[in-house]
Amino acid sequence: MIQHTLTIRLSWHVSEAMLPDLRALLPAEAIQFFTNDLDEQWHHTLLCIQSEESCALIVSALMLWRLLGRITSLQYSSSIATRDISASDQRELFELLQQPGALLNVA
Repeated sequence: MIQHTLTIRLSWHVSEAMLPDLRALLPAEAIQFFTNDLDEQWHHTLLCIQSEESCALIVSALMLWRLLGRITSLQYSSSIATRDISASDQRELFELLQQPGALLNVA
């Protein structure tokens, strides 16, 4: 069985707020964290195994931090499309995060 990976890139501002939550919520075996102190825009990159559980937990954290005003932009990319999903609801975010090769930029 092939396991697909979801890539999430967090801006410096979002990393400060959201990274501790993601580390606490997601199982250690399902995610890898990379820090890039030299990149001015993207501070952390997360590689996550695309499972229903992981995607649901990520969407919950995204929705909470968006409601609190810490997330202002969600940019989605895949091999098929690139688009702004900043106003997407939970169901749409969940479905997009489960697409193979998904990349989410969170600022």
